[in-house]
Amino acid sequence: MCFSLAACGNDAGTGGDDSAVQTQAEDTGTEEQAASQEEVSASPEAASGEVTTITLYPKDANLSSGVISGYKGDYFASRGFAVEVWAYSDEKTNAILASGDMPDIMYIPVKNLDAMIQGGMLLNLDEYLDRLPHLGSNELADTALEFIRQYRSADTGSVYVLPLSIGENFNVYKYADSSERNAVKTLWDVYEEIGAPKMNSMDDLLDVMEQMLAARPENEDGTLNYGTVLNSGSDTAYFACMTMWYRMQGYLETELPYLLESDMAAGTNSSILSKDSLYYKGLKWYNEAYRRGLLDPDSINNDRATQMPKTQNAQTMVPSGYLPGWAPNYLEYYIPGTKIYYNGNNPYGDANYVIGVNAKSDNLDACLAFLDMLADPDALLVTSSGPEGEFWYADGSDAYFTDAGLAHLETSDMGDFTGFKLASGEELALWNTPFICGQGAMTSYGDGKGGKRIARSNAWEENNVISTNNETFKKWQETTGYENWQAWLEAEDAFISESPLDYIRTFESLPDDMMQLTVDAIRDKVTTESWKMIYSESESEFEQLWEQMVSDCEGLGAQEVIDWRLADIENAKKIRDSLSK
Repeated sequence: MCFSLAACGNDAGTGGDDSAVQTQAEDTGTEEQAASQEEVSASPEAASGEVTTITLYPKDANLSSGVISGYKGDYFASRGFAVEVWAYSDEKTNAILASGDMPDIMYIPVKNLDAMIQGGMLLNLDEYLDRLPHLGSNELADTALEFIRQYRSADTGSVYVLPLSIGENFNVYKYADSSERNAVKTLWDVYEEIGAPKMNSMDDLLDVMEQMLAARPENEDGTLNYGTVLNSGSDTAYFACMTMWYRMQGYLETELPYLLESDMAAGTNSSILSKDSLYYKGLKWYNEAYRRGLLDPDSINNDRATQMPKTQNAQTMVPSGYLPGWAPNYLEYYIPGTKIYYNGNNPYGDANYVIGVNAKSDNLDACLAFLDMLADPDALLVTSSGPEGEFWYADGSDAYFTDAGLAHLETSDMGDFTGFKLASGEELALWNTPFICGQGAMTSYGDGKGGKRIARSNAWEENNVISTNNETFKKWQETTGYENWQAWLEAEDAFISESPLDYIRTFESLPDDMMQLTVDAIRDKVTTESWKMIYSESESEFEQLWEQMVSDCEGLGAQEVIDWRLADIENAKKIRDSLSK
């Protein structure tokens, strides 16, 4: 078998690649917590002190090659296994799929799934589901598994793979509200410095950006600042720099490979090749920023890794493109007339990836133990926030931050566990690999107030209190007149949590080989010409480039792609609605 892996764009059904969560869960008390701990200690391998090493192939480059050690390795050993990572690359993925030489566990691109099932590469998990108690105890699993049987089984009706991130998924790097990832944000202290002028449009944002950059053209160390920063490294399936431009205004970018933009408030998809499109307006906006000297001139040479520090180091006045800004430096502003869409629910799992076991694996017990761990919210808490007793601790059935954890949060730039130093000297670091449960699934621990603790501790209430207890946020409250971002959106009737387009990506079809060739050719044309338009030196040059791009796309078969995708979207809605009945 030989398959090709097209690069995937940002999976952004709700807001993005670094998400986390809150799910509905039954109130589980001390008995369930104790049972969970008994299951871990009952593992024969853990009891004997011997563990089996399983190989893991992740979905992206967030994990490095080698056996996972440190506190994560210790925790994995307590569950009866060790994990050796095969580092991700597109070339490695293609080699695995072509040769059939799989690791024990693999994060699998959905577009390759049918061929892998038909080729006998994946273990049928039907008879092993009862050995995944944490999956069975997730009340959302039944819906997700039924979806797997119907739409991720190569028409066999069996469970060959498990879903990822089922449940409520929201961005935990939040500032009182998860929807902040989709907001216009400014470097707030500089915005206050120029008098916090009111903004009534995205064009006003350019004027404010200009004033902010004039007030702070460089940092204290002499590093140049920018009005905004883009990156071309994220242009894989589409021109990714439209991501924040869309989300700031209630749209999503997920249909851009097919020349469509999604208005989540209206529940409609429309062509980007019209001058009425938000895409056209976005290119004009960025071109205006460029011609006014507000855009980082090196944007076209940036990738995500070089764009991020320019935001993290507070060099960017208004974050945009593919990355938002983070509190406490960057805080939200509502542009009148816009909508903010955010829906963190994920009942069917990730639209692009699933996880499966090598049918030829000799380490079945360890593989099943690993999968069950991925379905356990308590395991997500430990892998992200470290072993109990250091950053956080358990007092009976409730969990709290330790004094050292609270002290770290008081000074943390990211407002989370990142960089906290354990007694061993090891620092906590995000293991940014999807679990089967959503990142905000409710753990077995209580919060001391009758509620449950979310699996990602950076969303615990105490951290939210800390994150808002600073002068920048107090200034934000005084200037805006609102307690938090959610209150501002509600006052403007501008928050959308449900859309007629919810979840349809999960049920959309993949293009056939010929259609994919057309999509790829159009992507290359649109991406290249979009950058040219942003860097054009005059209005006339911009318009000439636009007209040429539209003409070239039409010549390549743009209308055929658009018509196919619109029909597929309607079919996806029908499938979604039938499954939810």
